[in-house]
Amino acid sequence: MESKQMNAKLTRRAFLPILIIFIGVSLILVAAGSWLGEQNIDFRVLLAGNVILFLATGLSFYLYSKALQGNNIQLFLRMMYSSLLLKMVFGIAGTLLYLFLAGKAVSKAAILGCFVLYIVYTFVEVKVLMRQSKLKKNA
Repeated sequence: MESKQMNAKLTRRAFLPILIIFIGVSLILVAAGSWLGEQNIDFRVLLAGNVILFLATGLSFYLYSKALQGNNIQLFLRMMYSSLLLKMVFGIAGTLLYLFLAGKAVSKAAILGCFVLYIVYTFVEVKVLMRQSKLKKNA
């Protein structure tokens, strides 16, 4: 029982950099909203994309963490592929929904900005999970 609590605490602590990125990016987008508007970049799209990517990364991180805790290779592979598919579906669905709702007023720069956020979230997630993986091997 104590081991599960310890794993949960370590997982929450490992997720902290992703949470900090989400809060930081959200604050920057809100503060720079008028400047982004002057550059013809819809900051609301970036803000919504940030929320969607944070939720997708959170679910993906949960699946990756579960995969790292298990000793079954089939479970590990299933969780890894599920988390990858989950993030892709969230990203594609969010983009298609935006394209449908925006019509001809699509902000291509905002979509590219969301892609950059996707790369940032994925990079940090992989870095944190690699660190967790090393900790598990040494434990």
